Amino acid sequence: MISRIMLHKNTLLFAALSAALWGTTAQDVNAAVVASLKPLGFIASAIADGVTETQVLLPDGASEHDYSLRPSDVKRLQNADLVVWIGPEMEAFMQKSANQIADTKKVTIAELSGVKPLLMKGSDDDGDEHEGHHAHDEKGDGITITASTICIFGSPQR
Repeated sequence: MISRIMLHKNTLLFAALSAALWGTTAQDVNAAVVASLKPLGFIASAIADGVTETQVLLPDGASEHDYSLRPSDVKRLQNADLVVWIGPEMEAFMQKSANQIADTKKVTIAELSGVKPLLMKGSDDDGDEHEGHHAHDEKGDGITITASTICIFGSPQR
């Protein structure tokens, strides 16, 4: 049951990011997409399917909670045609640089209508009627919740 829900949520996230990605990069076939975290990078790469380069900002083994941008990271963000990130609550290290990127060149998942309340503490109702145990990865729940919310509330307004 949990794997079916996860597949459904990931499919919804794929569809929403696909709409945002293609709507933003349709003018430049060689556009660069920078995703803040590896799960977003996987999704963006699958959507781009070799049409454009997709890079993940956070290196393997690094934590989004204490990472500091290097000058090369800032340059990648500035040169990207599309930046996909969760938002400042999860990725404080990107806030200053993300604020300098035009809204038409970034997708801030946490700013999608209806996402913010689900990312707050106490919003962990996953619709299952069970007690005692949770088969959720605490670090990944924000992205998983976002996937279902994107489907319900739509893509970012431009």
